[in-house]
Amino acid sequence: MTQVRVSRKERRKQQATFGKQRYEGSYHQFLDTAGRKTDIDTLLAGVIASGGDLTTLVSDMHRRIYAEGIAEAGYGRRLFAPTLNDIRSLPAAILDAKEELPPLDLVPTDRGALEAFLRGLMMRNSADNNIDVIVGGWAGKLAPKTAFDLHIHALVTLQDSDQELYTALVGGRFGLVIRRLRNLTRNDPTSMPKLRNLLVTQALIWCAHDVQMVGARLTKAPSFGHLVPGSSQSIAPERALNRMRARRTALETALDLYFGSGDWRLGEIACVPSAVNLPLTKHADPLIRMIAKRIRKHPDMLEHSGERLDLPRLMQYVAGRLREDDALMARTATPQTRAAGARVFATEWYGLPPLAALAVAIRRLMQAEQQLPVMVDALIAGKVLATPLAPYEHCQQYHGYASRLEGLLAFYREAIFDYAGGKPDASSRPWKATKASLDFLTERRSRELNDHHGNATASNQSLYLLDVIPEHRFAIG
Repeated sequence: MTQVRVSRKERRKQQATFGKQRYEGSYHQFLDTAGRKTDIDTLLAGVIASGGDLTTLVSDMHRRIYAEGIAEAGYGRRLFAPTLNDIRSLPAAILDAKEELPPLDLVPTDRGALEAFLRGLMMRNSADNNIDVIVGGWAGKLAPKTAFDLHIHALVTLQDSDQELYTALVGGRFGLVIRRLRNLTRNDPTSMPKLRNLLVTQALIWCAHDVQMVGARLTKAPSFGHLVPGSSQSIAPERALNRMRARRTALETALDLYFGSGDWRLGEIACVPSAVNLPLTKHADPLIRMIAKRIRKHPDMLEHSGERLDLPRLMQYVAGRLREDDALMARTATPQTRAAGARVFATEWYGLPPLAALAVAIRRLMQAEQQLPVMVDALIAGKVLATPLAPYEHCQQYHGYASRLEGLLAFYREAIFDYAGGKPDASSRPWKATKASLDFLTERRSRELNDHHGNATASNQSLYLLDVIPEHRFAIG
């Protein structure tokens, strides 16, 4: 088959036509077609298509990166899909949605599907030791596999007599179960312990699900990495921030020229008309030069819905944004060094290396194994929870705690981080991870019931994201 070679002139013509098409249409049409791209042309087109509304532009791009375009209403169906084999494949937004529960139609109705569902809650892989390691925390004197099989049998028996209660129990909607237990306490106390034990066990399985969510989230790169011009791949925070610092310097230079001085840093000032064209010298930042060159070459790109882009308003907005006392913007003003800033997601958000952040979740899982029976009994008695789990007290841990922590840490490190031995780097040394996680929990101790509804930068928000959250499920249903 003979291929027709397109001339360079024709190729440029095609590219120009394609470029013009990219800038036509509504802002949301642009975003739908641009997807994850964040090269200079795409960013420029987004600014123009949004009429200079950078807040909306960045917010929408972030949403498409953070959630990969999946609507929040679809999180549960993706997270609990029977066909999901690797939870790490899900976007970061779903992995941060720790309170998500399965749609009722995804709650299994036959024994085989029930076993697969419960195994998936604890760990979505086919490792033979999943049951031994995780179930060992609540199996008591029974062998873990025996305890797991007995739990499944009890659930199937419950389904035969009470489908509604079964669905609530398996699906994590424990509020209904608590109300039934209170009723049994008054009217049929002899049958209450069996359902109470089922609830404790199922709540612990859901806590293991929380740990799996934490681990999978730790494998994700920082979400703002894609928003850096010139990068279509996720990158480490340090590299992203270094690029953002360079862009900030370029913007400050452009604003100095536009406003005629650096007084814009102190407050809003009038622009200097003679400087409207922005820096076009060879010394200007490449991003500024390329944007200015494209605008100069295609002035029609400044048209949007028949109106010209309000450049003064845009420049005032950028100046105001740089003046804000914002944590992310403030970090872009810090010196550019290899040591400044975090290199991995966990360090950026929690101040911990990945394995240490995972160790926090594991410690809280182990704490739940000890405290959930007491928590359930208190709820049955009508008491109100003061905190989700009691403050972490290392001195109160039980005999054998250290060996279980070591075993769980090794299990999750291999299952989630794909660590199969060899020489560990500094962030994967278990003793360093366990010490860092202990320091973290000693400092924060516990969290309030509504911490996750507050400021995203609040100190206990990080603990919520690393914690197990049984209290949420006790309040649902």
